[in-house]
Amino acid sequence: MLARRLSVMSAVLFVGAISAMPARAQTSLGLIDPAKLTWGNTGAFPPFEALDNGKPIGFDIDLVDALRARLNLQSAPVMIDFKGLIPALLGGRLDAIVSGVYINPERSQVIDLIPYLRIGDYITVPKGNPLHLAKLLDLCGHKIAAAVGTIFEKQAQKLAADCKTAGQPDLTIISPPATPASVLMLKEGRADAIIVPVPTALELMKGTPGVFETAGEAIDNNTLLGIGVAKGRPALKEALETALKAVVADGTYGKIIEKYGLPKSSSLF
Repeated sequence: MLARRLSVMSAVLFVGAISAMPARAQTSLGLIDPAKLTWGNTGAFPPFEALDNGKPIGFDIDLVDALRARLNLQSAPVMIDFKGLIPALLGGRLDAIVSGVYINPERSQVIDLIPYLRIGDYITVPKGNPLHLAKLLDLCGHKIAAAVGTIFEKQAQKLAADCKTAGQPDLTIISPPATPASVLMLKEGRADAIIVPVPTALELMKGTPGVFETAGEAIDNNTLLGIGVAKGRPALKEALETALKAVVADGTYGKIIEKYGLPKSSSLF
């Protein structure tokens, strides 16, 4: 009888320990809210994130939803202009950034980035390509719109220097606050071209038929996107990496890629 009681007590204690594990794990992650993953995005970078009647939608939204489920957390997205995402993360106002963030050496010095997708970029122009652009140096002497603080602004600045080196006319760079503003400038003729990720270019052509087209071949095809975490947060970084592996293993990751029409080559796994 005593043995049976001890056996039952052991089972209860075991189940209790297992049930307590997620709570302890969340506490150890040092989250802003122990029950939530507070993460930043722009809400304006389709197909990665956008608003549909005020509701966040997109690849990154679905991915974070899958990750937070594996971590037994609620999702708490915070919309911030792109240039403010990293300062908000470093200032402790965000646990993570998932917003189509390109991984580059400069960002990697400041924050940790967990790679989750591979993409390329397209030069995108008005339908008919009136300036007959085909490669980056063709943009010399013209106007390019590139959102402030983005990798596209840095690409444009590098291209401006390349134009000077090549003895070509100056490139004019317009830096609006977000990518949708760049798209609007292109549509209204205030810019001659923009550079956007392949999925974004495809989304633009699909969503506004007859307005845009791509010029030349895709560039920088091995660009990686990453989930941003502040340095010095190894437990959170490891938890997100483990959750990402689980999302890949159960097929959710592949389904999200397919849902948003990304090429299979976008997968890192």
